[in-house]
Amino acid sequence: MHQMTNQDHQPTNATQLYANHPRQWRDFDYVYPVLSRRAGGLSVGINLNVDKVCNFDCIYCQVDRTPETSGSSAPAQKQVDLVQLRAELDWMLAEAKSGRLWEDDYFARTPTPLRRINDIAFSGDGEPTSYKHFDDAVRLTVECKASHDLHEVKIVVLTNATLLQRKNVQEAMALLDQHNGEIWAKLDAGTQAYYDQVDRSPVSLSRVLENIQAAGQPRDLVIQSLFMCVHDEPTPME
Repeated sequence: MHQMTNQDHQPTNATQLYANHPRQWRDFDYVYPVLSRRAGGLSVGINLNVDKVCNFDCIYCQVDRTPETSGSSAPAQKQVDLVQLRAELDWMLAEAKSGRLWEDDYFARTPTPLRRINDIAFSGDGEPTSYKHFDDAVRLTVECKASHDLHEVKIVVLTNATLLQRKNVQEAMALLDQHNGEIWAKLDAGTQAYYDQVDRSPVSLSRVLENIQAAGQPRDLVIQSLFMCVHDEPTPME
């Protein structure tokens, strides 16, 4: 479906494979492969925020949200082509399952034990649940995973938990419960003041906490936190 071209900055050893997590693969728009030390294998990323719009502005974020040269004050929101997303995901899962992906120059140095698909992760350049058809994206991912008989592969949603109260997001989480899904909820702060300092979001910390508590009632979920020094000061105990 896509013409493959050489990718710049190819890793020269396995350590660089872990260090490099580009969200762009060849000429794909939405799907990208990452060798994850955490996962102990391949994590197939899905980026629903190619416009780089996010309702968090974390001080440690590595995404460049500089407006395009159009002169606008913010990046223009872009629609997600679900047909293209399905085609990219189908291709990536087929290449990884068959082993052809490991023959690509970029992944040629991957150690043999790591040549496995661990998960499909909704993680990209913004908050994935902000996409208005997030439930449809999850549904097609479930269908695509099943079509390749990858039932043991997890579907992970990395979220800042600000929008878990939305009906379509709740429906997506319920579907994930049936198909080896996991919710990874960000929680960096214990007070509104520190939250304002590190996550810099218009959504209140109380909303994040309420959503995490509600989402955690019917299922297990993972809390993902970053403990850091800010201006040489560690994360406060509170």
